Amino acid sequence: MASPNIFTARGSNLPESLLSGIDSLYVRYYLETATSGFDWDELAYLKAKTAADHGEDFAKIKLGSETFALMPRGQFPYTYVLRNRHFEVRLAERMQPCCYVQFFSEGLWIGGPSSLMDRMDAWIVSMKFRPTRRPEISRVDFAFDFHLPEINITADHFVSRATKDGCWREHGVVQSFLFGRGEVVVRVYDKVAEIEQQSGKSWFFDLWGRDKDVWRVEFQVRSERLRDGGIRTFDDLVALSGDLLRELATNHTTLRRPTKDRNRSRWPLHPLWAVLVEHINVLPQAGLVRDLGKQTEYEYQAHKVTQSIYGMLKRLAVLTYFKTD
Repeated sequence: MASPNIFTARGSNLPESLLSGIDSLYVRYYLETATSGFDWDELAYLKAKTAADHGEDFAKIKLGSETFALMPRGQFPYTYVLRNRHFEVRLAERMQPCCYVQFFSEGLWIGGPSSLMDRMDAWIVSMKFRPTRRPEISRVDFAFDFHLPEINITADHFVSRATKDGCWREHGVVQSFLFGRGEVVVRVYDKVAEIEQQSGKSWFFDLWGRDKDVWRVEFQVRSERLRDGGIRTFDDLVALSGDLLRELATNHTTLRRPTKDRNRSRWPLHPLWAVLVEHINVLPQAGLVRDLGKQTEYEYQAHKVTQSIYGMLKRLAVLTYFKTD
């Protein structure tokens, strides 16, 4: 079964590459709800009833064009959480963005991110909510899956600008590597083990055409780093993801094949990473990746802290001016 995910390349001429695409997508929606006639009191009542039943009988409700399960508790700062098979919608009555949506993995791979975005737009219209600005991407997880019958790598084979890393084993066998935190996290892990032990997403076996020896390279990128790469909207994501991924796969973290050279950055790319980079290189290129990606994670965080301090000093100056005026 082929996937319509926007980066899918199953059966391509890249050896060992099985599947690639967006595995998680989080989007902020700025909506005017006051004129829609939506009954917030009824939703509050149903939520309280679900909570009183201790979540044993989630309220199934039809809102506009979608049917959801109403969760008994919100998720700060959102009052209401609605879920169905393909996405989770968090809602609040008096804040902006008033709607925060997580698009789930199965819908992204089988239906495709563009289709799910269209479906959410249709739901907003059906609810008579009025968008006040374009939806903004808050987080995206890019995934690249490979068939690897044998993988002899250690944490020392990676060269990364991240200051935080981790490695997890089970029965002495490595299952997962992690590099970075916050705005950018790179993971390399045994996806079959993760499915069997945690997520239960066995439908991936049909997409891969196999049920063992599959490893995933995953790039989790949050809003600030997305904006630094020129990505705010879904259209930006489609147009500029290739540039962002090239920068992350060549400057943030790489997997190398050890040699006698003491400088690990001169080691040749591991075959897995060579295939990954080749795969990313076929994606569209706009040339808009910022030089910020060449900084270390510490330098990047220091840059953001400096920006924040500068902003606070400007606000303090304004407040002081009006106080003494």
